[in-house]
Amino acid sequence: MTAPVLTFLAPPSLGGADDSDDGTVDAYARVKPSAGPGRPPQKPNRGPAAVRMTRGAREAATGMKVSDADVRRCLDAPDDVTPDDTTPSRTRFRRGTLVVLAGADGMVLRVQRRGR
Repeated sequence: MTAPVLTFLAPPSLGGADDSDDGTVDAYARVKPSAGPGRPPQKPNRGPAAVRMTRGAREAATGMKVSDADVRRCLDAPDDVTPDDTTPSRTRFRRGTLVVLAGADGMVLRVQRRGR
């Protein structure tokens, strides 16, 4: 399950009529705050956002030595996707032996290793 890319409208520019910007801002583009007064902001961070996990899921993944990249791969290209048995609004993603339980909002709730 991948989340759709969000597009936000930028405020109108104060520049001239030759602005070629389409007025949208990439949701993943984050500008880091400047290091101090009078210094320009740093370059935007275009890397993939960290996987959103509950504290328990993060601790379980760390204990099993499962990286965020492994969890992201399981969510993006699973071998099997099924609704959770007890809570149908949650979804189970399986890739190999890794099982990830995600909520309806995309938050990872549980990370497990299972046999095939």
